[in-house]
Amino acid sequence: MIACFQRLRLLPRGALSNRLVPAIIACMVFLLCLAGSAALILHAGLAGFQQELAGRYTVELPADPKGPADPATIARVIDRLALDPAVLSAEPVSTGTMARLLAPWLGRDASLGDLPLPTLIDIAAVPGSTLDTAKLGAALQEVAAGATVAPAVTSLKEIGELAFAVELAALVVVLLIAACLVTVVIFATRAGLAAHLRLIEIVHQIGAFDRQIAGQFSRHFLLLGLAGGVLGFVLSGLLALAVIALAGDAQSPFLPAGTTLRSSLLPLLAVPVAVAMIAGATAELTVRRALRAQV
Repeated sequence: MIACFQRLRLLPRGALSNRLVPAIIACMVFLLCLAGSAALILHAGLAGFQQELAGRYTVELPADPKGPADPATIARVIDRLALDPAVLSAEPVSTGTMARLLAPWLGRDASLGDLPLPTLIDIAAVPGSTLDTAKLGAALQEVAAGATVAPAVTSLKEIGELAFAVELAALVVVLLIAACLVTVVIFATRAGLAAHLRLIEIVHQIGAFDRQIAGQFSRHFLLLGLAGGVLGFVLSGLLALAVIALAGDAQSPFLPAGTTLRSSLLPLLAVPVAVAMIAGATAELTVRRALRAQV
C-alpha cells in the first residue's frame, strides 16, 4: 500500500503551480539576492576602506606663490616625523596619486601643474597607536611653516553607522521577501489540496498517513523552490558580476579589488538551497495542519 501511494502523484506534472510557483520564486530570489549582494558588496567595500584608512594621517604643506614645497622642506618634515615613536612610515603623496584622487572632480585629463596644490605626506601609525595631531603639528611648524596634521578620515564612526543602517535595511528587505515566499507557498499548497481534495480523502481513508501525503507536497514544492531559486540566483549573479566589472573599470581608489567584491558574494550560494528547504518545510507544515483540521 505504501509503495503504491508513493508512486501516486497528487500534484501532476502539468499542474499550473509547476509553472507559476517557480517563476514567482525566481522573481523573489532575484530581488533577495540583489538586496543581499548590495549589502555584502557595501560591507566588503567599507570594511576595506576602514581598514586601509584606520591609523592613517596626512601632513599638509601649503603651497606658496612659487609652487609646492621644495624637496629640502619635505625631507626635513619626514625626518621630524621619524622621531615620533608612533609613526611607522611617512611618504610624500606622488603627483600621479593626487591626479587619481582629483580625477572625479577635475577629470582624468586635467593638468595639475597650474593648480596651487599643497604637498601631502601620508603617515602610517604603528598598529594600535594614535598620533597626537596637535602636538605633532606644533613640532612640524618648527621645520615647515603652515604644516598641519590630520587623520586621513575623521568620520570613520559615521561611515560605520551608515554602513550598519544600509545593511539593516537590506536585512529587512530579505526578511520581507522571505515572508512573501512563505505566503506564496502556503497559498499554492492550499490550492493543491483543494484541487485534489477528493483523491487525498480516498488515499487517507484507505490507510495513507498524514506524513506520507505531506511528504509528497513537501518534495513537490522543494523541487519547485530549488528550480526557482537557482534561476533567480543565476540572474541576480550575472547582474552583480556586471556591476562589479563596471566598478573595476572605474579604477577608483575608494573601491576594493574586484576579486574581493566577488568573494564577498560567496554566502549567496546558499540561497537556492535555503529557499528550497523553506518551500518544502512550509508545504509540509501547511498540509499537516490542513489534514489535522479535517479530522
